[in-house]
Amino acid sequence: MYETFRTLARVVSPMSRLFLVALVALIALVVAFAHPQGASDADKLFHGLIEALNGNDSAKLKAFVGANFTDEVPLEQRLARIGGLIEQGAPFEILKVLDQSPGRYRALVRDKHGDEVEFGIELTADTPPKIRRIMVRPVGDEGDVAPKDYSGWTDLARLADEIRKDRNAPALGIAVIHDGKAATVARGVRELGKPDEVGPDEPWSIGSIGKPICSTIIGKLIEAGKLRWDTTLGEALGDFPMDDGYRGVTLEQIMHHRGGIPQDMGFSGATVERIVAGATDPLKVRENYARAILSRKPISKAGTSFAYSNAGYALLAIVAERTLGKPYEQLVREIVFEPLGLRHSFVGTSTLPEARPNGHVPGPSGKLEPRFLTGPLETMLVGAGGGMWMSVGDLAAFGAEHLKGLKGQDGLLKATTVERLHRGEPEPGGDRAYACGWSVQEGPVLGPIHGHNGSNGTFRAELGVFPKLNLAVASITNRGGESDPSPTLQAVMAVARHYAKSN
Repeated sequence: MYETFRTLARVVSPMSRLFLVALVALIALVVAFAHPQGASDADKLFHGLIEALNGNDSAKLKAFVGANFTDEVPLEQRLARIGGLIEQGAPFEILKVLDQSPGRYRALVRDKHGDEVEFGIELTADTPPKIRRIMVRPVGDEGDVAPKDYSGWTDLARLADEIRKDRNAPALGIAVIHDGKAATVARGVRELGKPDEVGPDEPWSIGSIGKPICSTIIGKLIEAGKLRWDTTLGEALGDFPMDDGYRGVTLEQIMHHRGGIPQDMGFSGATVERIVAGATDPLKVRENYARAILSRKPISKAGTSFAYSNAGYALLAIVAERTLGKPYEQLVREIVFEPLGLRHSFVGTSTLPEARPNGHVPGPSGKLEPRFLTGPLETMLVGAGGGMWMSVGDLAAFGAEHLKGLKGQDGLLKATTVERLHRGEPEPGGDRAYACGWSVQEGPVLGPIHGHNGSNGTFRAELGVFPKLNLAVASITNRGGESDPSPTLQAVMAVARHYAKSN
């Protein structure tokens, strides 16, 4: 399943500055600790990069990254990501080293705002090593956990309870649609410290799973002849000032994250305030954001490389609402939620029912704390999943609609449209492909796995579609933070393995 990339929420939260910047992406950077005589290679990498990050010298930063990171991600993309982190958090101060394991290094870091986060780097086995990827999480988060095989389950509610308890999640929901038959459970409490239990029809934040919903809307507009797969930004947003590098970028390239669009995995409060510029109307907020995106240089030439971009899907939402002359929130309801009968799904926090799970994040002591995120970022990034809430059953039903198309049946979309939306291009350095809002991976037993995951930092959601098994599965928990595998991914895969055994 696709690695979680978060849409961002409240910009006034202390964590939303650096933690949510780095938490949403595989950011190619690392911080350093002043090393004593005889320091390890990992120490030296930390020390060198902290100097580069804090030095305000782009040439030295480029030289360091080029020499000390693997080439799995193009250099310019890494530098673009690092530039965002420098803007958000530098200068950095290393407080202490937390762990030095073979191939890994973790340190506690304080950013310029005084926020503390854990930075962990994964290193190659070379001598000297290179940095392969970064794992960033809030202080006290559980981090990577040993995978557990839950495939022997016989009762869906017990499966949800077992995963929830194993992973210290206040609540967890699972919905299954197999051979057209649906089953849904939701177990646990809406908020820690309160007795209210979560119900099966209550909405949870789904984060970046808003991307396949956005691509579904674009697909519907293509079927209606209002857009084309190769419609360019120059055509769709021709009245917007934009760098010439964006004019020939197609909608399909944006949906594939291959349009060279800035990634925008995080913002400071000051940056959001500058973009929003006092606007309160959602369309104006998004227009301001589009102008900010298009005024910047592309991070790569269109069609040449993969770079997961929240900003790209924000542009797609603006294209959709300008095409039909309606706010994107209305389009989601009219094009997706209402035709599919998704009565427990919402876009925009103003319409949420009071009876719903609250999100949670680890606090400074590591103990989970309730957190409800809102703010203008939800509006800016609505196409990327901002402000998107669905019951776990509704989310599975959305997946089942795409399953229908993958099985050759017309429905909300024509089967040919669904097939193209799920036609992926390989991601660098892995065995997955990214299509139009869908990650696609081949499983030796499960067959093709089409899915996406999402989080706003306080929830985690997973959607999986398994055509070989005629199965769609969704799982959501109200516990944020980073871990691999996530509890929701474990739930989805446990269900899929269960049905694979019975096939």
